[in-house]
Amino acid sequence: MAGGLDAEVQKMSAFGKAKGGGRRKAERASAPLLGTLSTVGDNYRFGLVNLSSTGARVSAPDLPREGEEVIFRADRLQSFGRVVWAHDGQCGVRFEVPILADEVQRLRREGDLWSLVGMSAEDRAAAEDWQFGVAH
Repeated sequence: MAGGLDAEVQKMSAFGKAKGGGRRKAERASAPLLGTLSTVGDNYRFGLVNLSSTGARVSAPDLPREGEEVIFRADRLQSFGRVVWAHDGQCGVRFEVPILADEVQRLRREGDLWSLVGMSAEDRAAAEDWQFGVAH
């Protein structure tokens, strides 16, 4: 598991780095947590890849399409937003109203704690499903 933890730490150091540099207005923080995007017709569980005060990048096999309005939920955070891009099992959500920097940092600390114990977002989801009797 120690090798897995090293790999996770290396992956986390790459989160939020824009190719081409300098395109983002708000600093991104890695935050490997679980969340839900809700649209009018569906709910989509995701792993949070990174987060800023103005938006988030999420990952899941099934996600809303570009342009859809969503309610973004991760931990105790809830924000309205819109999917601004979607491809390859990831999408970007822009929040209608920026979230507080303190909230971004709180979620980052929460994600860092899960990473330290070597649990990915997917492992955490499976553990929560088992704990609450949802697992198959």
